Order: sequence, then structure tokens, then C-alpha cells
Amino acid sequence: MLKHLTLALLGALCLAPSNAPFAAEPEAPAASVQQWTVWGGELRFNWNRDLMQDLGFNVGAARDRLEIGDAPHIERIALRESAGLEIRVADSADFVGFAGGRLQARGGFEVEGKGLSIDLRNLVLRPSAENAFRIDVVSADGEVWFYIDRLMYKLEGGSDPLMSVRAMDLRIAPRLASALGNDTYAGWVVAGLEMYARVATPGAVVAEPEGSSRWHGSPAPNGGVYEVDVFMSSFTLQYTRKQAAADGPGGQNTGVVVFTPSSTLRNNRGTGTADESNLNNPVIATVAGDPLGTSSARYAADVPWWQKFSGNFAPHGNDQHPYLIWNLYRVDSTGRIEQIGRSGVKHAWLTTNSPCDVNPGNNHILGRGCVDTYGTGNNDAIGDLGPRNEILPFTGQWGRCGSVYDADCNGARDTSSPCSNVGGADCSSYAFRMPVIEQFIDTTLNAGATYFAESWYIVRDDINFQNTMQSAPITFSWTGSTWSSANGSPLRLGPALGRWVAPNTSAANERSLDIKTGEGNLRVAMRVNDLGGGQYRYDYAVMNFDFARAVTQGAEPNLRVLRNNGFNRFELPMPAGAQLVSTEFADGDLDAGNDWSFSRQGSSLIWQAGGTSTAPLNPLNWGVMFRFSVTTDQAPQNGSGFLGIAETGTPANVRVDTLVPGAAAVNPDGVFADGFEVQ
Repeated sequence: MLKHLTLALLGALCLAPSNAPFAAEPEAPAASVQQWTVWGGELRFNWNRDLMQDLGFNVGAARDRLEIGDAPHIERIALRESAGLEIRVADSADFVGFAGGRLQARGGFEVEGKGLSIDLRNLVLRPSAENAFRIDVVSADGEVWFYIDRLMYKLEGGSDPLMSVRAMDLRIAPRLASALGNDTYAGWVVAGLEMYARVATPGAVVAEPEGSSRWHGSPAPNGGVYEVDVFMSSFTLQYTRKQAAADGPGGQNTGVVVFTPSSTLRNNRGTGTADESNLNNPVIATVAGDPLGTSSARYAADVPWWQKFSGNFAPHGNDQHPYLIWNLYRVDSTGRIEQIGRSGVKHAWLTTNSPCDVNPGNNHILGRGCVDTYGTGNNDAIGDLGPRNEILPFTGQWGRCGSVYDADCNGARDTSSPCSNVGGADCSSYAFRMPVIEQFIDTTLNAGATYFAESWYIVRDDINFQNTMQSAPITFSWTGSTWSSANGSPLRLGPALGRWVAPNTSAANERSLDIKTGEGNLRVAMRVNDLGGGQYRYDYAVMNFDFARAVTQGAEPNLRVLRNNGFNRFELPMPAGAQLVSTEFADGDLDAGNDWSFSRQGSSLIWQAGGTSTAPLNPLNWGVMFRFSVTTDQAPQNGSGFLGIAETGTPANVRVDTLVPGAAAVNPDGVFADGFEVQ
């Protein structure tokens, strides 16, 4: 049986918030801290050789490496059983920082380029003097060219314990960035690592992992109920690779560039409230200073975080875990928004729970107020990425059966990489990541444009999906061999679309409409631009958050998702005699063959996806935004259009109340059907 180590910062272990709950949940006793030594085992490297080559370096194959196994992109080297890293462990369960020591590898890499020869054969891992959760990587010349952070830990093995670091980021140290003549390279992630080391301290025993009684819907004190409400608390975006055809500003701009986030979330901190006049709202902000940063849930539920294929566990009887996606948007100098990048799905598999308000004592349960970060190297790891079409976003379920990891639906993982089931020459470099067409970020072609990145989690039972999203301004520049992304501020909870048109806008020429349905949620934001001369441009941005009319087979844990399409039609009214100057459809790619066709039929403007209801071409699926623009001589009026649902069923359409070009509402059959409440 595995025994799990849960991360917690020593100064924040199980601290009660300043506001006492109604009924006392037992406070954790003071932690008992021990010092253990770890040595032996192995390091596993997943180098981003694409990025290293962009920086002018060649990383040689690992010397004295261990057998390859079923993951050829992972290179394994041994750790020596001499000396060792000193770690501090609280209550035989929680890692609370490195205390000193050193751990040497047997074997390693030679890194050559830019006039440097970095010898990482027999590299040494040494805790940083600046940060108890950071490791310096010392080369043969005694220099620290790289360092490691974003460590995700687990302790397993009971009376014969093993310290497992299931993911960590290898970053460029300031020393190397300075040698390259570009300080902005400092902190760039160039590899993902894993470490497995034996606990060498005699008598060390790992505590049993705990369960939870605080699942969503479980009774809470004073007649309350525990509810899930997870917040995205911060994220950054980093360049990770490009095709050779991506040659910088002024070039051919035909290549693809990939960007990957580091994303941090925090579970709700709600414990009830001592303010008897405010019983339905907590008083503890989870993300301070943000309007969406305080939950409406009085009592924070624990969240299941089980790794895929690890077994069937409470509360859903499966390997339930959250899913992470990320998107990129451009607003051009004329004010038109376009989604220019969208990732696949990252399957979450471990939570560090550091720090916490109440630590659940289990790396596969996110506790109250607990924080977890998925770093850049982790989010770039192909072994945990997959397509969006396997996810039912509104319910937070994964169709494991028939997925890229379990094509034969036998409940066992087929391969360490989905590429084996997907195929394609570029799968390992571009599949399920976020590719961006270079010309979309070329500042010479996009003068005056602004950019926003967005990262969000899909969490089952979450009562407010919008605070699991966060957006940030991003600027792009060319370093001479790579693209670089600078993360701006402020970070804001909610979708990036809210920066284009505010959700609570009172502007006469803007609208923002959130639509809640029984099958998911969407937002339609729009602007009307008076171009002068009696002409108006209408820009409609339709963001499908988590709407999907799913077609499935079986049930969890053997659920199969056959289809989970969103919308395939957008219709707006416009007087039949009105002048139509131009229209535009923007889906964020350069493939004209998958564009929705446009037609004008009587008093309706219609954009329609090709294909059929069972196989629509380029539908507006979850996590995706399309823009529809029309220029006409009609001034705006209040009216209604509708979105057609790709999959057959009832209702067939969703009504959209917004500003339209001087026309009355469109009322197709089914548009007012039950279950489609417009707010």
C-alpha cells in the first residue's frame, strides 16, 4: 500500500484562519518535525531539446543511463548511495523543506554551445541557501548553471520509505543567462525532471495517507454543506518550442510557436462565518483583491485528485481529477478580438497541498485553502496531455474508455505517451500543447495589438467555474533565436473575454451576456463601432465555456465519449433591405477550408459550419471562442439572434439577447425551450 507525502510549508501547516468557524473543526496539533536523509534511486530527465537548440545548445545523450523502459523521451540516471539530501518531515507525513546535504548522480549529460561546455556528468544536487524548496544543480566545474523548483512530492513505502518527486522544473540559472548575454532567459524551464530516492534514515516510517469526510455535498457544521469552489490564483506563460519555419519578425511567419503555462490554484477557504447577519457568505477571501476572489460556499469541500489509472476511489468511484487548459487571445488595433491559441487537456495527478488551512494528509486530495502548482515542465509533459474531446466539461468527467490512453477500453494504460495511439510525425512536439501561428504574434505585422493569456481548470462539482479561470496581459518579443513572452499585470479571475467587454458593462455600444443552460455555459460579448459615413461594424465574440451536448456509452469508470460538440450555427437578424458591406469569421487559424460559410436569407444573417450533426466541421466546442463580424448601414437596436446546437436534440437552439443591426428578434423553433435560461 502506498503512503503519500503531502507538501506543506512549515510556517503554514494547518493554521486556522483568523475568523473562527461556527462549530469548531478540530485544529491540528503542533507538528513534530524530524530530519531524514535521502539517497540512492534515480533521476529522470525529459529535456526540451527543441528549446535548448533554439538557445544554441546541444544536449548529448545521457551517459551511463539506465534502461529506457516504455518512455523513450525519458532518460534515467542513477543517484549514488553516499552523502545525501537532508529533508525535514513533519508528523512522518509532510515534507517541510530541505535542510542541507548533497546528492550526486552517477552519469549525466554534456551540454555544448555558445562557447560553453557544461559537464553535467555526475552532477550534484544541493539545496539552495535562498529557498528551502529549491535545488541547485552543480556541474563538474562547481558552477550552478541550472536549478530546480516546482517540486511535487510524495512519500511511499511505509517502513521502507521512498521519497518520490513526481515532477519538477529544471530552469536556467542567472549564471547561464548572463553568459548568454540575455538576462530574460533566467528562470526559463528547459526540462522536466522526476526523482526517486530512498529514505536512508534508520527507523523512518511514513504515516498512512488520510481520507476525507468533506466531499462535495457532505454535511458540514450547523446544518451546512461542503461545496467545491476552486480558484486559479496565478499563472505565467513561457515559450517552449517552435518549428524551424518560425523565423522571427519580418520572416516568412509560416511556422508554429508553442507556449506553456505554470498555473497555481487554491482551494476555497470557507469555514462558515461568525457574522450571524451574513450566514450565507464566508468572510475569507481566497484570492484577495479580486471581485471573484471570495466564494459563496460557506464550507470548503475537499477535491479528489486521483491520478488516471491509479484505481477507483471516493467520492465518485473512479480516478477523478481536475483538467487544465490554456488559451491565447489577440485584440488588434481596430479592437477586434480573436482566439489565436488553444491547448489540449492536462490531466492533473498530484496535489502538493502547500500551504494549507487544513491539510488533508493525502497528495490525492486538495484540502481547504490548499495551494497547488503545475509548473511549465509538468504542463509540457506529453505523458499527461490529451484532447479536449474526451472531456465532458460541464460535469467534469473524462471518457477514459477508448481514450488516447486506453484505446482498447480495458481499464489499463496502453502507453506512457498518447502519441502511440494518436500517431503523426509532430505528435511529441505539438500534439495537445498550445501551438500559435507565428504571424499572429509578430509585432511587425500586428502593430498596436494587445494579447491576453488565459489558464483554467475544469473541476468536478465546482459551483463557480469562472473563478477557476484567470487571465493576464502578455507581450511577445524576438530574442534572435526564440520568441519570448513577458507576463504582465494585473492578473484577473474570470475569462480573458471580460477584458474586451466588461461583464457588467453599461456602455451604450457594448453588451456582455452570460447564458446558463442545462448542458453548459457560454458568453456572448459584442461591440458596435461607428465607422462614420453611416456605417457600423458589429463584432460578436462567442465563448463556449463548457457547453457540450454529449453522446456517450457506458458509465464511469468505463465511460466512453463518442461526441461532445457545441455549436454549428450563428444567426442574427438584419432588415432585408439593409446594406451589407462586409462580414468576417475568425476562428484563430489560417485554414479557409474549415471556415463557417456565410449566407443572407431574407432578414437573417447566417454563419453555418460544414459537415453533419454527427461530424460537424470545426464546431464551436468548449473552451473555444469564435468571432463573427458584420459591417452594415444599420444602427444598433436591442434584438435577439440564436446559436444552433451541433448535435440533434431538444432544444435545437440557444437564444442570444444582444444588440443587432436595426432588426427585430429571430424566433426559431425551440429557442425558448425549457432549460435554456438567459441571464
